[in-house]
Amino acid sequence: MAAVVVLLGLYGVAVLTVPGQWLDDQIFGWVQRPPYGPLRDVLPTAARVVLPFAMLIALVLVAGWRLAVGRWAVVAGALLVPLVSIPLARWLRVSLPRPDHGYSYVDNTMPSTHATVVVAAVVAVAMMWPSQRPAWLGWCLGGVVAVACLGNVVGHAHRPSDVLASVLLVIAVAGVVRGLSARLARRDRGW
Repeated sequence: MAAVVVLLGLYGVAVLTVPGQWLDDQIFGWVQRPPYGPLRDVLPTAARVVLPFAMLIALVLVAGWRLAVGRWAVVAGALLVPLVSIPLARWLRVSLPRPDHGYSYVDNTMPSTHATVVVAAVVAVAMMWPSQRPAWLGWCLGGVVAVACLGNVVGHAHRPSDVLASVLLVIAVAGVVRGLSARLARRDRGW
């Protein structure tokens, strides 16, 4: 629920207000300044082409592994995260208005669909992974999210608020899915 409140607040401030658009534009420019070197060309391609495809493949592989060991309910719950998050991100992006306050480009690009694909796949993989996760998994998945978010901003495809909105949207959807899964599990044990 907190993610929904923060997401609504982010949209309300970063998109609808003049100071919010100004701040988002300032951060957008600040992110462009570091000397990325050869990463400047690699980050956008990684974020918009490589990582969405790679994470969907990882999602299918982990789902197959978990199905093979009989974890049907875990897989079903985890797959709801991308199946709900991705179309919801696209719908929000085309439905929400963005007033033109003179900053950046005028089209609404919140949330980023590319970032949502990656973040939703990362969360679904983490949800399907057994509870005894190796330490490297969290670092790898966190790095994937960071590259997806940074690459979308460095490549001028999205503003910083757009990718942050993608992360918040997936967290909100995952929270609802986990809550429903827990409620169904409790109900099943009661029978």
